[in-house]
Amino acid sequence: MAKKNDVLPTSQGAPHKPKGMIDALSEIQQYGSIEKRGSNIPDDFLTIGGKFSFFGVGFHSAVMSGVISIFLTPLSIGVFDRYIPIFGSYDINIFDKIFSMFIAVGFTLGYGIFLAQLRKHNTGNITKSAINNLMGGIVAGSVVKIVFSFLLFHILYFIVLAPPFLVKMLLKIGPFMKKDTKLMLFDFFVDFRAVFLTSAYFILFTTLLLIGIPSFYIWRGGKKSKEIMDNEARWK
Repeated sequence: MAKKNDVLPTSQGAPHKPKGMIDALSEIQQYGSIEKRGSNIPDDFLTIGGKFSFFGVGFHSAVMSGVISIFLTPLSIGVFDRYIPIFGSYDINIFDKIFSMFIAVGFTLGYGIFLAQLRKHNTGNITKSAINNLMGGIVAGSVVKIVFSFLLFHILYFIVLAPPFLVKMLLKIGPFMKKDTKLMLFDFFVDFRAVFLTSAYFILFTTLLLIGIPSFYIWRGGKKSKEIMDNEARWK
């Protein structure tokens, strides 16, 4: 229940439910700026629906990042291992290797750094609650991403691209393809399938970065904000 000196961040007296990551970060920034000034937001301001909205935004963003990773990671590692040409050539130099790895890790790493800006607003109870629910959604979505990518890539490696299954599939499309083409595809997929196992563990690593980078900076920012607010209260 709102007290006399409590501040409601919206004119309607109810929290705005974020529909996307930018929207969620803007809400958290607003809560943080109010609580950082020493004003109180009622403890019941962020309802179950509001908390679930932040959780949902985090979950959706993590799942979408997983979709991007599932497509880009095998391509990137395929380039790195010289199964796929880059800039029209299989003969890659150190710059090409760095570029191919950046394709795989760049989005996730950048997203993690982007979320780390929440460290500036990890202050009062309502702000912390919103951040925790957002990060909870990201962790839950990341677990789904890891499990799904592991299952998908291991099925591709052990079943779909296993030599016996490949032979069976290539024989079925036999009338529509030359023998040399079928042999070329067989050799390529048998060699390339190892990329999917590497990709599964690479996605695990990059997902830990996505969770770990913002979590560390949010924790550090909250600790620093508490020290500043304690010092200010001591000097009053």
